Amino acid sequence: MNTTHTPNTYSRRFVAAATATLAVAMLLMTPGKAQAVDGDRQVTHLRVRIVTGSDDLRQASNAFAEFSYTALNGNHISISQNLNNGANWPNGSTRTVEVELPSGVLYSNMREFAIRFQSGQSNPFETGDNWNLNDIRVTAILDDGSETIIVQDSGNPYHRFKSDVNTRRAWVL
Repeated sequence: MNTTHTPNTYSRRFVAAATATLAVAMLLMTPGKAQAVDGDRQVTHLRVRIVTGSDDLRQASNAFAEFSYTALNGNHISISQNLNNGANWPNGSTRTVEVELPSGVLYSNMREFAIRFQSGQSNPFETGDNWNLNDIRVTAILDDGSETIIVQDSGNPYHRFKSDVNTRRAWVL
């Protein structure tokens, strides 16, 4: 039996298989920007944007951002930051505050974010404050500069904080 083999001739099946293998190899080897949902990414800070509704956050009242996570050593850590430092947030206002986080906060280890309200009074004749939170968006900023929204809610109002009840609203992350 005399067969002739031309070295530069390949079957269509071989070419298709080689092309598919090369495409998969290129996808696996091409470095890309880490996605915000990568659990091993560190979160450097949170950006908290709040829209006040038709009942302002009065001067002398305070809104706190509370954040909890599991540290690398397994301990549960909670941090709190005053967002308005007793300043008035008028009806219909939008405020954005950055909350710096300690190093070592992994995206996958975030547990809870909350807003806690503390009613204040400028003088003894004022009644307790109430505050309408109409919109909230919390964005996690990762160590590679990427961002991902971890809390987003809105309503009219979304949550009404009262001087003595409903003083905390939390989201499980």
